[in-house]
Order: sequence, then C-alpha cells, then structure tokens
Amino acid sequence: MLGMLAFRFGQGLYFPFSAIHFHNVLGIPLSLVGVGLASLAVASVLSGLVSGPLTDRYGRKPVMLLALAGSAASFFAFSLVDGFAGYLAVSILAGLAGSAMFDAARNAMVADVTPPGRRSRAYGLVRVGGNVGWALGPITAGAVSAAAGGDGGVYRALFTGTAILTAAVMIVLAFAVRESLPAPKEAARRAGSASGLRAALSDWSFVALLGSGILLYYVFTQDWQALPVYARNFVGVPDGQIGLFLGGNGVMVILLQLPISYLIDRGSKVGALLVGALLFAASSTTLLLTESFLGILVAFAGFFTLAEMILEVAGNSLAADLAPERLRGTYLALFGSCFGVAYGVSPIVAGALLQAGLPHLIWTIQLVAAALSAAGLVALAALRRRCSADAAHSRTRRTRIARSSRG
Repeated sequence: MLGMLAFRFGQGLYFPFSAIHFHNVLGIPLSLVGVGLASLAVASVLSGLVSGPLTDRYGRKPVMLLALAGSAASFFAFSLVDGFAGYLAVSILAGLAGSAMFDAARNAMVADVTPPGRRSRAYGLVRVGGNVGWALGPITAGAVSAAAGGDGGVYRALFTGTAILTAAVMIVLAFAVRESLPAPKEAARRAGSASGLRAALSDWSFVALLGSGILLYYVFTQDWQALPVYARNFVGVPDGQIGLFLGGNGVMVILLQLPISYLIDRGSKVGALLVGALLFAASSTTLLLTESFLGILVAFAGFFTLAEMILEVAGNSLAADLAPERLRGTYLALFGSCFGVAYGVSPIVAGALLQAGLPHLIWTIQLVAAALSAAGLVALAALRRRCSADAAHSRTRRTRIARSSRG
C-alpha cells in the first residue's frame, strides 16, 4: 500500500502536465500526442501477455523491480525528449516496462499473501493507497508549476522528480518485500509462457470475464477522457466545477473503497460485477437524460465512481479465484490488459463523436457495452455453476468407485 502511494504520487507529478509540456513547450501536435498515448496503451497490452508468465516463472518481486526500473528510466527519458520521434519511442518503452508490468506482478503478490475471503479488502486497501498518492501528486505538481510561474523548464524537473521517486520505491521494495511465488520455481519454469497463456485462454469462464472486463473498462476509460470536454464545451460547466466532479471521484474512493471491498468479500464477485455494470448503465442513462452540472456530478461522482470501485476490486479478485495457483500471475496480467485494450479504443471513439457534435451517441454506446458485459457475466455465472456441478459429480463418482473397490 505504501509503495503504491509513493508510485502513484510520482505518476501524479508527471501525467497532469505531460500533454501541456509536449504540446505547448515542444510543439508536438495534440493529434500526435494522442498517437503516443495510444502506442503506450498497445504496448501495455503486449506487456500483459509477457509479464504475467514471467511472474509465474521467475517470481513476483523480480518483475516488480524490473517494471519500476523501466518506469524510472521512462520518466527520466521523457524529460530529455525534444520531438515526436523521441516521445513516441519513450511512450512505447513506458508501455512495455512500466505501470502495466508493475500492476501485474503487484496484483499477483496481493493474491498470494491474502486468503480468498479477504482478497477484495486487500485489493481495496492497496487501491486506497494508490488513490491518495494520485490525489497528492497533481496538487504538488500544480503548486510547483504555479511557483515557477509557468516556466516550461519546471515540467522537465517534475518528470525527473518522478523518475527519482520511482527509483526510490524500487530500492525500498528490493529490501522490504519478500518473494511470494507459491509454486516451486523449477516447476513453474517447466510450464512455458505459451502453454500458460494457452491454458488461460482455454478457460471459458476466464474468457467470459475478459470479454466483460474489456466492455466495462471501455466505459471506465472513456468517461475520464470525454466528460471534462463534454462538460466544458457542450454543457458550459466552468473549469472550477469540472475540477469538483473529478475531485469528487477521488474523495469517494478514499472514503468508500474499503467498505465496498468488505461487502464484495462477503458476497459473490460475479454478482458484484453485475451491480457494477448496472451502475455504469445508470451513469450513462443519467447523462442521456440530463444536461446539467448536477446530472454530471451524480453520473460521475455517484454512479460511475461506485461502479469503478467495484470493477477494480471484484475484477482482480475474481481473476485470482479463477486462476490455478501456478498461473495466477498470467491470469491477473491478462485481466489487467483489459484496461489497455479498452484505453486503446474508447478515447478515439469519444474524440470522434465529440468532434462531430454527437455526445449522446457516446452514452448510448456505453449503455450497449454495459448490457453486453452483463450478459457475459451471466454466462460466466452459468459456466461456474456447471463446473461446480461437474466437479461434485466427479467427486461422488470417485467415492463410489473407492467404496466398491474396498467392498
């Protein structure tokens, strides 16, 4: 949790002003800045395909440290780039060996050290730490930038500060965290990366979770990109009020994430994700029916934020529950890739529809995505019930055979 707080604090120093630096200071067109972000998202998906099997073969800790080293190098390199080519290359590096790889190893370690009945609370606690860091980072970055009078050089200093802080987190975790890989390493190495991915993608219950996860993350990633522009340009919401509903999201997460995680631990994770899909649908419906600041506040800081808290905790917990112990890292990394897949598509769709003056189509598509994800979750629940019934039947049959052999 403390590592996540420091790591996300460092990211918060970088991300709020990165686009401003690359566009306003370096002169990179916003469209090409978007290309860099899309490249980072695609690279993070590829990272998920690689980092999960790596955590199962070599352990969680080495992959975490590699990811932190890659992140530190990327943030420092961002402070040195002077044009689009360098920006694109570093964005790809940041996607391959950065936050996605770190999250895959971290999520696997959390699952290793917590029993299933407390796993959602463990993910919730780690997420609260991350959100505290994410809230403090932009505040600090804004204060530093304001004190420097908007000087372009301050952005490079913030990026360098992010690199130093990330490297410090890496050093602390190297000494403070023990390896948690439950399977013997030699046995894990004999299970190749390709076979692990093949086994995960042959698990139809897990595939149903991946499909639903991509659709839910489509809504999640799109609203963060689309709502500020929609509020400002279509509803006429002042910048201060835009900050209010965005900040309300962080406050809600800090206050409610742990109670919600506790409820998820006490119930069905599939049921929790279904509730999350319904909340995302309620958020989109509110945006369709209202065109006001109050409507946006209820939709985003209310329905959307509750759905986000459920998705981020119940999704990882369910992926860990579905995974065989020896493939836990692979399953969690693949589920983490749902975010990257969605993030590679949703901002493009939102940007095109906002540019065309069709914001209502954004919320309509989100409603369809939420409905399809709910259908996938219902199918997942049915598959799990069938698997449980088959397992019970097999146990009964083995018992009868054993009794007859003794007789």
